[in-house]
Amino acid sequence: MGRSRAVVGFWLMHCLGRPGMYREPMAELLAMTADGRLKPQVGGVYPLADAARAHEDIRARRTHGKLILDVTR
Repeated sequence: MGRSRAVVGFWLMHCLGRPGMYREPMAELLAMTADGRLKPQVGGVYPLADAARAHEDIRARRTHGKLILDVTR
């Protein structure tokens, strides 16, 4: 509280029933991604066959960012 920090979350299904709640923020998010202002941090790329290993790495905290399961490999 001394630094005014918080952990905030939401339930996506609650938002889907209220389009006015997410349309504008989602459009802004997608525009920022499309023009390069927002870039996801990729922590690793795994072949789809190694999905179990990707989950193990997440559980063991050996990853950071988002993991990609590559269906072409």
